[in-house]
Amino acid sequence: MAKTRLMVLGGYLGAGKTTLAVNLAKTMKADDGKNTAIITNDQGDVLVDTEYARDSGFNTREIMGGCFCTNFDNFVANARDLVSTGKPDVIIAEPIGSSTNIMGSVVAPMRSMYPDEFSVAPFFVTVDCVRALDILSEKKDRDVDTVDIIPAHQIRDAEVVVLTKTDLVSGDTVAEIRGRIDAMIPGIRIIETSSTDLRNISDIIAIVLSDEVSAKAPIAEDNRGFAFEKAKLGWYSGTYDVVPEGDLDMYGLATDLMKGVAAEYGPRSIVHVKVVIESPEAACKMSLVQENMQVDGIFGSRYMRSPGRLVLNARVISPPKRLEGVMRGIMDAAVERYGFRAGRTGEKCFMPKPESPSHFLFE
Repeated sequence: MAKTRLMVLGGYLGAGKTTLAVNLAKTMKADDGKNTAIITNDQGDVLVDTEYARDSGFNTREIMGGCFCTNFDNFVANARDLVSTGKPDVIIAEPIGSSTNIMGSVVAPMRSMYPDEFSVAPFFVTVDCVRALDILSEKKDRDVDTVDIIPAHQIRDAEVVVLTKTDLVSGDTVAEIRGRIDAMIPGIRIIETSSTDLRNISDIIAIVLSDEVSAKAPIAEDNRGFAFEKAKLGWYSGTYDVVPEGDLDMYGLATDLMKGVAAEYGPRSIVHVKVVIESPEAACKMSLVQENMQVDGIFGSRYMRSPGRLVLNARVISPPKRLEGVMRGIMDAAVERYGFRAGRTGEKCFMPKPESPSHFLFE
């Protein structure tokens, strides 16, 4: 039996992992005829990324309620189910953006325990060029709300670093980022890309479709700092049934929801907010990272004309109770402004518990 290629695609919240995963899957299908499946991951109950991947036409599974590392057996079961039901050539697995020690708790166990079923590609980590210099700065004043220990660790864990959003920064900034990452991990492969023009995506695909396998030795790190940083974040997930009264402008609605969060929290507090609005004929996904808002995809018409669903996820430095009130408030304001009917079908707001990996391999 042929092995299924497994690509683990890590990186911090809002770095563009899901957008990259979908673009990789689309390009491999169009250019190489490869069938790709996607496994998403989140702390909450309903994930915007899952809906986006499914709306893009890909067989998608999700691991909820904690990182792949704490749900490792479930992760393996879902990967095997994808293989048996859809026979993908490639599975792209995207851990939660706040995950740490993925090399030791996911990548190394997969390559060690299931070598006859999966060919595990080198571990890719995405780095948001808009935030990278701030994360990597040695001179920045850090306080209780600073969140950068986790993304810096994720870079050190990587076998291949993918610089995302390169179209949003200057060439000099990209060069400086490359220099700092190379100083951290001498000789690390760095690939620059952008969701707007898919630059160098073929270089990523060449590694994914090659015979090269992950070989980096995991290194144990003190998890106490990671746990402290994760405890600063409030996580919100809300789902709504949406019934338009006429043409509902999904782009305008998504924009107003993002602006509502931005008005309540400053850029330093907004780690990642995302919304997907979908109906049988159309869908829209938008995200907000600090003060940077972007459209990740619009499928079909800009307007929603039949009943559908809205999923809203937020990861903000905030007490959960306040975050829940803010998200409900901006949703209520949107209903009043756009005149649609919305019924809340699910909601969860919390601070994640510390991770306890099922398997951990290190030197």
